[in-house]
Amino acid sequence: MSPFLSDLIPDILCRLPVKTLIRFRCVAKPWRSLIDDPHFAKLHLEHSSRTGANVKLFLDNCIECDDKAYAVDFDSLDNLVRFPRPFVAEITKYRSRIIGSCNGLLAVYHRDSGIALWNPTTGKRRYLPPLDEDVADDHDALPGYYYDKNTVLGFGYDEISNDYKVVKMLKSKTQTPFKVMVYSLKSDSWKGIGDCPYDFPTNYNDGAYVNNALHWVGDEIGEFHGGQVIFALDLSTEKYYDVPEGDRSIKVKECGGDCLENFGYMNAGVLGGCLCVSRDYSTCPVKDHINVWVMKEYGVKESWTELLYLSRDEWLTNIFHSRAVGYSKNGDKVLFDEGGGQQPAWFDLEDETGETLSIEGAPQLVSTVIYVESLVSV
Repeated sequence: MSPFLSDLIPDILCRLPVKTLIRFRCVAKPWRSLIDDPHFAKLHLEHSSRTGANVKLFLDNCIECDDKAYAVDFDSLDNLVRFPRPFVAEITKYRSRIIGSCNGLLAVYHRDSGIALWNPTTGKRRYLPPLDEDVADDHDALPGYYYDKNTVLGFGYDEISNDYKVVKMLKSKTQTPFKVMVYSLKSDSWKGIGDCPYDFPTNYNDGAYVNNALHWVGDEIGEFHGGQVIFALDLSTEKYYDVPEGDRSIKVKECGGDCLENFGYMNAGVLGGCLCVSRDYSTCPVKDHINVWVMKEYGVKESWTELLYLSRDEWLTNIFHSRAVGYSKNGDKVLFDEGGGQQPAWFDLEDETGETLSIEGAPQLVSTVIYVESLVSV
């Protein structure tokens, strides 16, 4: 084969779906070596990110005892696929849930069995080692089958060290601040870092990965006001910092009540690559509602923009557990879900109406996560 053709092959192959590339590994040893090369996996991922190709919507069955997971093409919501989950589901036992998505990898948490990093496209998975016994024994875990606000989690990619990291914050039996443990895929080990400087007001608070950092909402330690602070943990320096919030006295979509500054932040999320937060106005004297704000330029206080308004009486799911999942292909709708207890729903940004999400052949009550098919290995 001429050098010219050899140089073209990676550029051609990086445009193909992962499933096709897996089959092509059998064509010849040089192709197998190329497709298995981490540099090619990065090239393929960069092409997908640049073109918007290979984007999937993961459907996590949170209600039924189901050993299968489901995914569809995000743009068309068809081509349903099923694959076995990293953790087995058992009746009356804890079920696993997705705590983060990054570069084609999903972090899966199971309260009894631990955490796994999983590439659902290739089927490869890695089960994280357990925490040291003294750390685990000091964890003041709350009873419950799904979320536990005494266990706060996050997953992301440290671009500086080229490492995937899982963060696990644990309410301690012996001290007030949350103890914080960080897992590194490179070292396949956990280590402790500085205690979390804030408390967590809600159960629905998995970290939002933006700008090489994980983001949460919190309160000053010992003060519970429904989430008054947006803060982050830099995955490179492993230091905490506050994120500037928008003007608390501004609200574009008025409800008619005197509640401009009387809100807490429910959760942090990601929309279109931007940090977003939900402002909780459950104490509004006129109408319980939330407002979703997006930080269009990271770190710039003035870039916070109100995106939409949802009222408890008019929206299709529990608004106070709802989180924004992503924009539709045309950018005219936002997908919301509330953790799997109700059907996810689309919010139309133009006419401000809702429509429930229903995928033929998949469970109806699901939690949803966007991911991109990739060759990234664990």
